[in-house]
Amino acid sequence: MADNQGCHHGQAAYNHLVGEKGGIRVAQLAKGLDLTDAQQSAINAVITSQQASESKNRQTISRQLLELAQLASGSDAYIVKAKAIGAMQGEAMAQSLIESARLDVQILDLLTAEQARQYQQMLDEMAYKGSEHRQKHAKKDNRST
Repeated sequence: MADNQGCHHGQAAYNHLVGEKGGIRVAQLAKGLDLTDAQQSAINAVITSQQASESKNRQTISRQLLELAQLASGSDAYIVKAKAIGAMQGEAMAQSLIESARLDVQILDLLTAEQARQYQQMLDEMAYKGSEHRQKHAKKDNRST
């Protein structure tokens, strides 16, 4: 499915696919897309590999936040550390978006043309629902300020 390589539907769609707490939802894909056992195993492997990378990034940032908590709030050292953590989080977010796009491509490459069309539709629906959800919360946030 090389023609879909530029496709990316956002972190919300990815989170919905693999689960916010790491619970893989491959079973839903298997049912919805009528995956073969081989396809299901391959998708499980791709997602598991990607989750390991994300977990390592979260652990690194968590360690940095613990170090920050040990510093005097507002001190020069605190400010320097906070800026470094912010830069790390920005880089981690960018990397997460890139990995999410790669995950989509890897999954699409494992699917038949019809399955890819259905998967694309699932991602589009999840992205739309995520967008609606964010807009709803943005309106609430605007009213509370």
